[in-house]
Amino acid sequence: MFGGQLWTRTPDFNNRLINIDIDRNNPLFVQSLYSLLRGEEELAAPKVTLYWTCKTPEGWKRYPAAIGRNGKIRPRFAQVGTAQKFFETGHYECRYLESGKTVWKNVGEEAAIAQAHQLHTSRLLTAQIAAEAAGTVIIETPGRVNLRTKAKEYEERQIARGKKRAAVTFKQAVEEFMSVVRVPYADSLTEPLIMRWYAALRAKKNSDRTIYNKHVSVFGFLSWAGVDTKKLTAKAPTFTEKAVEVYRADELKTFFASLSNPYHRIVFEVLLKTGLRMQEAMHLEWHQLDFKTGTLTVRERNEDGFEIKDRAERTLPIPADLIRHLRAWKEEHGGKFVLGTSNDTPNWKWLPLLKRLVRQAGFNCGHCVGCKEQNECERWYLHKFRATYTTFLLRSGIDPRTVMQYTGHADMATVMRYLSPAELPDTQKKVNSIACGD
Repeated sequence: MFGGQLWTRTPDFNNRLINIDIDRNNPLFVQSLYSLLRGEEELAAPKVTLYWTCKTPEGWKRYPAAIGRNGKIRPRFAQVGTAQKFFETGHYECRYLESGKTVWKNVGEEAAIAQAHQLHTSRLLTAQIAAEAAGTVIIETPGRVNLRTKAKEYEERQIARGKKRAAVTFKQAVEEFMSVVRVPYADSLTEPLIMRWYAALRAKKNSDRTIYNKHVSVFGFLSWAGVDTKKLTAKAPTFTEKAVEVYRADELKTFFASLSNPYHRIVFEVLLKTGLRMQEAMHLEWHQLDFKTGTLTVRERNEDGFEIKDRAERTLPIPADLIRHLRAWKEEHGGKFVLGTSNDTPNWKWLPLLKRLVRQAGFNCGHCVGCKEQNECERWYLHKFRATYTTFLLRSGIDPRTVMQYTGHADMATVMRYLSPAELPDTQKKVNSIACGD
């Protein structure tokens, strides 16, 4: 207690400042408050109950929130009699008495945050009871925003909303951010600190596009936390949208001719002839393939928790020769994952594998920064197989809307970016034929 104010640490990850409209040396209030907090006061301690208000087959119902063995709320589970039941749609509400009236307060859909509100409300009501006993008034005002604890809350929020990929990206970006700015509270952030962060990212050889993506991730969090981001930087970092790169037919022919390991060949053939994203191919399971119809279905998520980007669940046709190769591969290897490791787990090492195979075959360009500094050619990378697939579909006359369905792109504008490189080789002769009238 100091200066007529009381700081309390609450479980919703914030410091809360309670302003007390009394003389700071009021002994009656101090004694009453701490007696209540210790459970020694005769006054009835406030009861705050958390409910899961949910949609059931019988309509909307309120049930007490279900508590797990660890003492935490089980997300979206309700205590129905002696059973704990899951209801997908709903929100949490705190129920308590205030001035003799029952209050129902909506505290959102996320279990951890709802439980934090429950405990915070209970502590605030406790302080109010003590204040009333001493003839005083309590006014609550928000305290300083702790960046680390608030970032943890934001990450949990992303996960609760089903955005696990965004949560992982954010966690990596914000950890880098915190290691550079080195301030605990949001109100300590300044423009020079943001510029220092940008400089640190460039020093680590992050591309302009990567810096922009990390900026969007971190500043989205800061805006959510109530920070006026306009005071930190006038505008986001910029980047140049580079032209789409694809493999030439002669490059692919030479590359596949150099592959002697059947596993290497099937991996890169799948990437090239299905256009799957790296992680979609890594987590590809046999039940997603239908050899009879010659199709492959990309699921929203699998039992291991993998979720596809943009939730682009889709079905696409597979070339006949790839179907034959996959049939033979399944008969010989089986397992759960189509392209898994020898232990039948997702293989995360395809990129270094590709770099090594290209180097061993003598395909390094010898001119890029990667070749000069690490002997790893920047012109060979996994996403380029997907770009080549998309470009090939467009060159073959398949309409962009169908291509968008096959590739799982989120918007037409992204698909249209592949038209320019697709047209260059085929239009060169027409460009050369432009005449000046003679």
